[in-house]
Amino acid sequence: MISIVVFAIVVYGIIVLTSPSAISKQNDRIYLYPSAFTDSSTGYVKVSDMKPNGFGYFMYPSSYNYSDSANAYQRFLLIRLPSWLGGDRDDISSYRAYSMVDLDSHCLVKYWPQYERQRIEDPCHFEEYRIIDGASYFFGIKILAKPVENALPQLDLGADDAGYIYVKTPTWTVNENGLVGDGRHLSKDQVLNSSRLLLEKYKSQSKIPISIPLFLEDGSFLIDISYDVNKVHFRYTLDKPTLFTPSIDISYCNCTGLSTDYSSYHGMIKFAQAWQFGNNTVYSYNAYTSDKKNHLDLYAFEFYQNKYHVIFNSMMPFDQGMKSMLDIFFNGTKLSDIEQVSIEK
Repeated sequence: MISIVVFAIVVYGIIVLTSPSAISKQNDRIYLYPSAFTDSSTGYVKVSDMKPNGFGYFMYPSSYNYSDSANAYQRFLLIRLPSWLGGDRDDISSYRAYSMVDLDSHCLVKYWPQYERQRIEDPCHFEEYRIIDGASYFFGIKILAKPVENALPQLDLGADDAGYIYVKTPTWTVNENGLVGDGRHLSKDQVLNSSRLLLEKYKSQSKIPISIPLFLEDGSFLIDISYDVNKVHFRYTLDKPTLFTPSIDISYCNCTGLSTDYSSYHGMIKFAQAWQFGNNTVYSYNAYTSDKKNHLDLYAFEFYQNKYHVIFNSMMPFDQGMKSMLDIFFNGTKLSDIEQVSIEK
């Protein structure tokens, strides 16, 4: 026990001593090193230079050498939010700047702008962070698990009269701009407020006529959204470390039911069960077995509604997952109202 405490103190000491305590006493313009996904060129960057959902890299303070790997703790990501999140606003609110040092592995993270990702990822421990506020959410194997309230250190940004983006002088504490390598503290209320903002932004942009909840039956809550015009991916999380978390995928198919055109059609025919109530059919299947000894299976559910294909990966046992799905999408239809039917081939 004593050795663990000593180890924790040593690790924390290393983090504190290697964090970028150096600051610019005046506003420091961002000198951008663009990514392959950005049209900007290397140099000082203006608000108008980067397209929505673009990103690049910079050093803070800017006097540090970008090519020197010893300066990893001074590396930061500059991200312009996707359009649906407000990235099309031609002002500084479109931008976010986060430390590139992962909170667990201390590997350098990267932003992935593609649909179904649109998040910051650590390639070593598979940690993931949402771009709206840098909050972490877990999906993968971790050694030192951090709660979802932890977030990447963030720099406050401004734009000068010429339109150039600059960094405001930070305060390197976990309750302010954060501590590089350790993180920035967000309360659960702060995380949920940003989740509500994500949901509001989605509702204001989307024409998909399917309601999405902030909370699920198992206590998990919405942590991130990846949105495109005809498809959207919702991720949920618990405020404790877990291997698998629920998700909802909705995509426009201009269809009313299972068809041979569906890429997973043959798998559905072979492994899924069909459940019917009224004019609705829901398909269920075992998505994961979390306890092989006790045969605890966790289920996913698929159905078609308003010409959209919906996949609810509940990560819950059948009864709990089915009840949650019925409550969310079918106005609280009861379990006793459904009956199993054969799948039409």
